[in-house]
Amino acid sequence: MPGVRSLSPAEITLLLALAEPTSFTAAAGELGVTQSAVSKMVLSLEERFGLELLSRGRRGCEPSAALRRILPSLRRARHAIEEVGNELQRCGGRLLGRIRIAGFRSATSILVPPAISAFLDRHPDLQVSIATVREINGGVVEHVLQGRADFGITTSKPPRGLHSCRLGSDPYVAVRRKEQSKSDPTKERLVLWNENCSDRVPAILEFYQWRPKRTMRVDNDATVLSMVEHGGGFTIMPELATVPLSTTLVTRPLPEFRRDVWLCGQPLIWASIVGRAFRRAIVLGSHRLLG
Repeated sequence: MPGVRSLSPAEITLLLALAEPTSFTAAAGELGVTQSAVSKMVLSLEERFGLELLSRGRRGCEPSAALRRILPSLRRARHAIEEVGNELQRCGGRLLGRIRIAGFRSATSILVPPAISAFLDRHPDLQVSIATVREINGGVVEHVLQGRADFGITTSKPPRGLHSCRLGSDPYVAVRRKEQSKSDPTKERLVLWNENCSDRVPAILEFYQWRPKRTMRVDNDATVLSMVEHGGGFTIMPELATVPLSTTLVTRPLPEFRRDVWLCGQPLIWASIVGRAFRRAIVLGSHRLLG
């Protein structure tokens, strides 16, 4: 339509790159141009639309309120452009675009790599990034809701605003040194992982009538296991978090307690060609590792 001021795919990519990493260097790398060219493109867009896209100050450039406000629309536009490209490529079996994945530590290190490696072998033109996110203060779900990830693998049941499916469940286990495996755990220190999954530990202790006199809280699961390995006590955590397990440690299954693992995503990417292919890969891969 005459008079309508539209954006080209390159301009959409530019604005997204500036809004998310807030870096001219990152934007230039995304477009394959120089920082000078990026600066000229931004000035041209600001003149065309008559508004400030970047707030320039002592700490450099930051996305303006206007750019942050249109960020969801820019993401939808990028997905739409990628979807058109994928429709054109379907006959050749190729997929284009990008997928940003966020997940808790054992998901990104154990569940995702085998599935993604095989997935990228089939679709080498896709760009995939993986971020590890702690499951506290909203965790993975918050990353997806805020648009910082397209898909999330989480232990929190996703809200209605996201599409989701259950990948399986991860049983809890007690972890101890081999030589202490038959002794009374109430005489040991409980080394508690400071993560959402530990919210169920009080119920587990009550169920098995274990009442350790001392508790130590640790932020990192690897540190928890290292403490147990060096005689610092015992721990209770989901089995997936114990992989790989030191040969000096043993686990005791606690079959009455499990945590669910979910895949969630923004509706637009969830229903796209790339999204459907990615979901199949993750679901199939997860079924091999989760009950």
